[in-house]
Amino acid sequence: MEDINIWLVGGGLAVGAIFAIVIQQLRFCLVAGTSNLLLIKDSRQAVAFAVTLLVGITGTQLLEMMDVVAIADSSYRNETLDWFGASVGGLIFGIGATIAGGCSVRTLIRTMEGSIHALLALLSFALVAAVIQFGFLETPRVDLTIATSVSVNDAGIASLLSISPWIVLAVVVAALLLFIIKNSKNGLDKQMIAAGLIIGSLIIASWYITGVLAQDEFDPTKPSGITVSGPLARLGYIFISGRIPGLSYAISFVIGIAIVSFIYAIVRGRFSVTMPAKGMAKMAIIGGSLMGIGSIMAYGCNIGQGLTGISTLSMESFLAVIGMVVGISITTKMMEKTV
Repeated sequence: MEDINIWLVGGGLAVGAIFAIVIQQLRFCLVAGTSNLLLIKDSRQAVAFAVTLLVGITGTQLLEMMDVVAIADSSYRNETLDWFGASVGGLIFGIGATIAGGCSVRTLIRTMEGSIHALLALLSFALVAAVIQFGFLETPRVDLTIATSVSVNDAGIASLLSISPWIVLAVVVAALLLFIIKNSKNGLDKQMIAAGLIIGSLIIASWYITGVLAQDEFDPTKPSGITVSGPLARLGYIFISGRIPGLSYAISFVIGIAIVSFIYAIVRGRFSVTMPAKGMAKMAIIGGSLMGIGSIMAYGCNIGQGLTGISTLSMESFLAVIGMVVGISITTKMMEKTV
């Protein structure tokens, strides 16, 4: 039996539990934040997301600059810049998440609340992601990556531009602060701001847990953070191979979200098995499938790239998030016209 790293498993479960409570309580979602800002000029969720990034990016960069956690060793800052996969994958994910009615974590949580629509999207996401990551589409995906990616020393923005990471951090922090101030003229939603602060802190905590507390001098591992798409792909891999993957921080994080979301839904009286509205089951399947394709191409979803990856100030992550926001925006506008 493989030894279990208590910090990775326990830390992932704990962070997932806290994350689930915050998301369930406030319905925090990248799709909702972007859509609300576009359609009804409601910036509360968008501001909360900006606060999350402000806290997460600042804390993560300080961990790196103070040599506490080797952030540059993470998968987001490798020696390959797949600009095409990140951009197009992010775009596809954004389109899929909008069609499915929610991002990866909201889909997981709604599934735990009894939504069959969300369950269809989740299963489609997991199975398609598994086929692209581990199945017969793995070779075409890898070939595409090789054909379009660029070799670099470090995929971080500072390294690519050959400037001080302090400068990059200062510019990003200033941009986020300007966005928050500009979109808070009518006052701040204290609950949403609190959600942003908590989730941003969980990003930092994840890096510290995996980069310091869970490190073993006899079996060193690369630091990692919270993500949903990778664990879902491995869930799909169980269905297509019958093999159960070992526990990791990310898988434990998703398990924590699922367990606490289900318990929270029962306790708060939110659990109810609901069938998809007429004609919406196919939207769930199409949307979930597109999320699966996009998340693997972009090396992460709105959580993996949108929170963890972007906190490393990786160019790939920025491209992926831009693609997601563009995909959500375009699809939201198109769906609005058809209503």
